[in-house]
Amino acid sequence: MALENEAVAGATIELLEARLQRLTYLLTGDASWTGTPTAPAKPASLDDTVSRRLLRLEKNLENLSRNIPAVRDVLQLHDRFPDLFRPTPPQSVPENLTTQNLASIVLSYASAFPETASRLTSLNDLPVPDAQASASLVQLQPRLDQLARTQEEQAREISELRVRTARVLQRWYEVGLVGSGECWAEWEGRLEDVEREVKREEVVRERRAGEI
Repeated sequence: MALENEAVAGATIELLEARLQRLTYLLTGDASWTGTPTAPAKPASLDDTVSRRLLRLEKNLENLSRNIPAVRDVLQLHDRFPDLFRPTPPQSVPENLTTQNLASIVLSYASAFPETASRLTSLNDLPVPDAQASASLVQLQPRLDQLARTQEEQAREISELRVRTARVLQRWYEVGLVGSGECWAEWEGRLEDVEREVKREEVVRERRAGEI
């Protein structure tokens, strides 16, 4: 049992050494006459290490994404659809198709070739925009951004005004309508009480007048 464990451990170490040699060769691309890969040179400073170089590359890419919208769009596209940036594996031709079948498949798309060619040719007839007009449009971009921010602020203010208006209407309904209704109901109740008292007094006076 001990011999088997030693054999397994020895084989594992040999495999790890072989993988390490392959990685070393991939990094340096050089080997001695015996086939042993040349070890990579030791970095002169900490800034020359692989981790620091990768960190600098990430910072440079981040700065580019901040300053160049196209780079930022590409990075966002990569984050959302990473499959688009993976190479498509070549598809082999099915072996069960004959040459006649393959020819029929190709000929079925023959009508699309002239149409595509005409569309590509029509691109040459499209007028190229004036450089001065394009430059003026680019110069208008900061103003357009400012207008967009102003529009967002106005939309936010309008939303706040709507909320405040709704609160005022609710307060007016509670105080003006509901409160007035309660007040009128109270006054109506008082008037009914007064009318009953007046009628009772009139009845008493009529009885007294009849007795006399």
